[in-house]
Amino acid sequence: MIATIYDDGKSCPGNCDAHVVFHPSNNGTRNAFSPESQRSHPAKCTVGKQCTICFSEDDKSCMTATYRGAGPDVERFDFTPAFYEENCPKANLPPQFSSVCKSLNLAKYANKVNCILSPEDARCLTLINEAAARKSADDVLYEECKTMGNAKFNTKYAGQPAKQRTNDCAYEQLKSGHNSKGQKWHKLLDGACRKGNYVGRDGTDCCTGSVYAAAFLRTECERFFVPK
Repeated sequence: MIATIYDDGKSCPGNCDAHVVFHPSNNGTRNAFSPESQRSHPAKCTVGKQCTICFSEDDKSCMTATYRGAGPDVERFDFTPAFYEENCPKANLPPQFSSVCKSLNLAKYANKVNCILSPEDARCLTLINEAAARKSADDVLYEECKTMGNAKFNTKYAGQPAKQRTNDCAYEQLKSGHNSKGQKWHKLLDGACRKGNYVGRDGTDCCTGSVYAAAFLRTECERFFVPK
């Protein structure tokens, strides 16, 4: 199992508190089981309760986390930025999780202005104003989609594919996200992000001002950190 990070805004359960989500097929296995059961006879974790998660067969690879439900592909533990903020400073972490924490170059942000947390800083005004304008425009479409329902919304905009949405209105219907490997994805849209948060460069996550998220996602949210 590998550790990843996510924040999909308003869709993030528990208001994106410190938690983990993972593929349903991993629930009730030796890698993810209820603390009330034994690893040799694992029972499924319950949404909203603590879950024992293990990165490998070694029992020293295990830790506990609040389980918030289904999430990424198999063999991944998708944690929120809040989970990293809460747990990375701790001692005696599983080696697999500790190594991820240590790999994050948090120091590079020490001499940068966090524009999401300091949107009124003069060095951030142009960037934030542009992001806020984009979000304001998409907020209208997101709310319309949520009110109408995804299917009816897409029917209304059948002649405007760029406006159509998927995944309960949070993502674009078109797969405009792409990389050099030819992979494509539905981009997360600004209306899905919470107030004061904005979609990152590649449309995979909401940027919240978390240094851990910026360090983990790098190019996705780094543009919101500008030189002092």
